[in-house]
Amino acid sequence: MKNTFAIYAFLASTASAHMQMSNPYPLRSPLNPDGGDNKDYSYTSPLDPSGANFPCKGYQNDAFKSVATYEGGQQYSMSLEGSATHGGGSCQLSLSYDTGKTFTVIESMEGGCPLTSNYTFTIPSDAPTGEALFAWSWFNKIGNREMYMNCAQVTVKGGSSKRAHARDLKVARDGTAFSSRPPLFIANVNGPGECTTTEGQEVKFPEPGPNLLGGVAGPGYTCKGSASFLGDGSSTGGSSGTSAAPSSTTTAPSDSSPSPAVTATTSPLNTALPTTTTSIPKAIPTDSPSSGQSCSTNGAIVCGSDGKAWSMCSSGSLISMGSVAAGTTCTNGAISKI
Repeated sequence: MKNTFAIYAFLASTASAHMQMSNPYPLRSPLNPDGGDNKDYSYTSPLDPSGANFPCKGYQNDAFKSVATYEGGQQYSMSLEGSATHGGGSCQLSLSYDTGKTFTVIESMEGGCPLTSNYTFTIPSDAPTGEALFAWSWFNKIGNREMYMNCAQVTVKGGSSKRAHARDLKVARDGTAFSSRPPLFIANVNGPGECTTTEGQEVKFPEPGPNLLGGVAGPGYTCKGSASFLGDGSSTGGSSGTSAAPSSTTTAPSDSSPSPAVTATTSPLNTALPTTTTSIPKAIPTDSPSSGQSCSTNGAIVCGSDGKAWSMCSSGSLISMGSVAAGTTCTNGAISKI
């Protein structure tokens, strides 16, 4: 009976999935067959806007059980699963050696993330040896202002002295020491700087680090104060408490941004929108939103007559997103709390 319940819970969660890291397996992931019984079947949900479960959905202090071993200087792959890409966005990969108190960015992806589901990254050749948290964080372009974050427990080993073929080994040659790489960008979770991302824009990270994939006009965020991840001169508001854009004020393209040149293998899963009110452009309401129906406003929401089902406009056609999240309703092209 217990296994049957777990299977139904897993199917229910994936039927309304956003995105989650599937390789390496994050803490308490329902995808991990060796993850034990303490699994989170709402793993694709964003972090709480209060910051209560930042970082790592609050699981960063779980007993350490490594799911991957990485070697400094070598290249690896990470995978994402789900279909609700919310128009893309910007992502970062980072490492923490102090159970989530601090994170050091090893790769930034500006624009088009996670429109593809597989990415490669390189562990810095001078990354410290030991137990670490490998984190994927994501700021979506379309939808509620949210931060998604999954963390996996991994083991990092010192760089190998053996020579390897170039296609199998990618040694960092930018000269940036691990200790000089930037901290993780944080927004939408009541964190340092009180930063909020901008609807319809993809974040241009103020401190992306030496390994940057893609690039957007930005800025894609505003902040009320200062924070270490904003870099010198990039604080927005400081002690005044007023919100202003960083030094760059160019508006990011509204329809598309550069995507990594990686083959897309996203899973055909449906999704549900999180529980806060959206500011997505409205579309003409219809009683029975269904996949394939034509539409004109990219990113627009179309509600069902009962307020429980909804679809999203993508590339001129509606995509059925299933039921709205518990405690919310879809009316007049917007999803909000009941």
